[in-house]
Amino acid sequence: MTLQEVSSSVPELGVAMIGSGLMAKSHTMGYRNVESVYGTTPFRPRFVVLADAKEDLAKSGAESLGYEKWTIDWREAVTAPEVDVVDIVTPNFLHKEIALAAIAAGKHVYCEKPLALSAADAREMYEAAEAAGVKTLVGFNYLRNPAIAEARRLVREGVLGDIWTFSGSFVLDANSDPDVPFTWRFERKLAGTGALGDLGAHIISLAHVLVGPISAVSGLSRTFIKTRPVSTGVFGYGSGADLEAPRRQVENDDATTFLIEFANGASGHIEASRVSTGRTWHQSIELIGSKGALQFVQQDIHTLRLYLTGDPVERKGYREVELGPSHGDYGAFWPFAGVPLGVHELKTIEVHEWLNAIAEDRAADGDFEEGWRVCEVLDAVEQSAAERRWVDVPRE
Repeated sequence: MTLQEVSSSVPELGVAMIGSGLMAKSHTMGYRNVESVYGTTPFRPRFVVLADAKEDLAKSGAESLGYEKWTIDWREAVTAPEVDVVDIVTPNFLHKEIALAAIAAGKHVYCEKPLALSAADAREMYEAAEAAGVKTLVGFNYLRNPAIAEARRLVREGVLGDIWTFSGSFVLDANSDPDVPFTWRFERKLAGTGALGDLGAHIISLAHVLVGPISAVSGLSRTFIKTRPVSTGVFGYGSGADLEAPRRQVENDDATTFLIEFANGASGHIEASRVSTGRTWHQSIELIGSKGALQFVQQDIHTLRLYLTGDPVERKGYREVELGPSHGDYGAFWPFAGVPLGVHELKTIEVHEWLNAIAEDRAADGDFEEGWRVCEVLDAVEQSAAERRWVDVPRE
């Protein structure tokens, strides 16, 4: 069979991208790269349409990312007959309406996190998808990390023993300058929470897969920069603004820290901050168990630090495990160990999981159910911080 015959035998999967910003670029890169990275793919993505509320953004986004057409009406995109998958990379407040419309149209839905502004909305989205029989995925791309795949294996096989504590941190200083302009991320009705939902959601998803359901939380939130200058064209994360512009009140958290009680008796804590001065971008986790412990820092993505109590006394201590082809999906990128992978490469792994879940008619790892469960924790943390007490996380 010739290369052309092989190519023509792979079915197309029509993609509608709703949004034109950084994550639209990251998701599109994932779709474009998945076949070249893995060699085969159950579907060949077809970039049917890109939608954005502003004509210039829709047009430039479609042209730069290679979509066949563009529109300023997302409803037109999600109902197009040639579209099979609706990919939502919009501000948070739009997730629910777009997802429900796509589900009603029989489309599979891939949505960035947090899934919705509330757990109630997220549950509605999950149940609608279940009733319609469509596949779903939430953009918890750090679940795809080869280091996390190895951590999950170590936990699953009991290498670390009973897990006693989990610690996680996702902090950055992108908004530590008080003159970073006011955008939708700082407005509650558009974003919901601030650092908690934007950054903390990722760590909650990691806590779920490594330890299990969270049963109760006790949170503390702070907004350190109370006002920001009105944006003069900057969208999303940006730097600089017209310093003569009027300032708006920031409506959600700059930083949130919360204690965790897991359903299995483990404990832990999570920190999320968008104003962590000096931390350009930092994500890390630590697991401590009865037989061992592990540490992982995202910036050192090529290594995982592992401690095992069973090691001989003369070799006690943390060892550095070089991540390589035997860990998760690392081998799809490199045949030898120790090479760092980037966040966009994690998106390629995520898209690979997404396409295979659709092809195999199974739930994707990190689907709308997980998005809903993460939102339940977010809601409980917000309530806890507001009421200054422990709050139980609902669990059916």
